[in-house]
Amino acid sequence: MRYTVIDTVSTQIGEGEERIRLEVADGIAVLTLCRPDRLNGWSWESTRQLGLLADRIRFDPSARVVLLRAEGRAFCAGIDVKAPGGAVTGESAAERTRNYYEGIRWVHERFAVLSRLPQPVVAAVQGYCLGFGFELALMADIRVAAEDAVFALPEARLGVAVDAGGDLRIARDAGAGWAKFLALTGRRIDAATAERLNLVQLVVPGSELDAASRALAAEIAANAPLAVQGIKRAVDSYADAALPAALDGVALTAALTLTSEDSREGYGAQAARREPRFRGA
Repeated sequence: MRYTVIDTVSTQIGEGEERIRLEVADGIAVLTLCRPDRLNGWSWESTRQLGLLADRIRFDPSARVVLLRAEGRAFCAGIDVKAPGGAVTGESAAERTRNYYEGIRWVHERFAVLSRLPQPVVAAVQGYCLGFGFELALMADIRVAAEDAVFALPEARLGVAVDAGGDLRIARDAGAGWAKFLALTGRRIDAATAERLNLVQLVVPGSELDAASRALAAEIAANAPLAVQGIKRAVDSYADAALPAALDGVALTAALTLTSEDSREGYGAQAARREPRFRGA
């Protein structure tokens, strides 16, 4: 089996290869997406680093809360199509689909390390929060958005499925109708709309995002850790009861669409700045 773009062995982050930076101070573990020149576009390597850093936070007694933020004018504009590697390989369509299926399951496992941390996660979102970026923000326990934040799940316009469970989390928080509306159309919504749909808990001016999100994180960090972590576990056990089984179906759907002709057409049309011509194949 060939996973030419997925490093599942290394536990190191090479010099100059940082996608995410970790700093811990005053009870707050700050995870910063640090590729602003790429609008913090996501890649297999980003996923690997996220899992590694979340593991470091998990048993750190000095980290009482996590602040997930990003440098630059965008939180995360989605997949970085220019990242090294790209498509998963395979000698046949069946093998390639199988490899994508396992690759997406691996992504889910790495993301779960973040979403299931005992410490609450606060996400601070500015600018574009699209595709994988939106899904990443939805894994936080609380989201603070700048007024200029823009949210969308554009995958269907590219011929692929929403592959990290963002639509499932929208269904949980905003209802199935809104999950379908956003995921089936790929429409963008602003911060005010996201707040109205319960996808964002607080909207602030862009100049106040860092201070407001850090103040919220500090407020949580000041509370009793055992109580805070117990509350998070209790709420998650209720709200996410059906999520693990649903995510396995997501992985299969993602694998099928990522190996489809429609996905090639979708990404090709985006690169050529033309309307895609999907055939359902």
